[in-house]
Amino acid sequence: MAKAKNTTNPSFTPLSEGEMELLDLLWKLGPAPLAAVHKNYSRPVGYTTIQTRLNRMVDKGVLVRSADYPALYEAIVKTEIASGSFFETAAKISGGSLVPLIAHLTEKRKLTAEEITLLKDLIAKHE
Repeated sequence: MAKAKNTTNPSFTPLSEGEMELLDLLWKLGPAPLAAVHKNYSRPVGYTTIQTRLNRMVDKGVLVRSADYPALYEAIVKTEIASGSFFETAAKISGGSLVPLIAHLTEKRKLTAEEITLLKDLIAKHE
């Protein structure tokens, strides 16, 4: 695999929702060719659209593309860095407050008892 521009810096360019979906898919698949990424993508999106997004993510330094044919795309940024950047951006949109973000996320789906316990523990830790 080719060297990436930015493998450890948590301040990389924030990713779009579609790019986050592709990153998550590559974390699950491991190094994969464009055809496999396109086939396993969760929504109907054009092949060239996926290719463009993957190449932009290489430019952003979150993926590497091999010199092989067909080229393999591989995620090189850690989950914590990508999700942290994504959530920081979401918090900024909420005026810097985490409350609207958490409220939105918890209204969209039912929390498990384990998730509720973890959230309570986090709150208690910061009180």
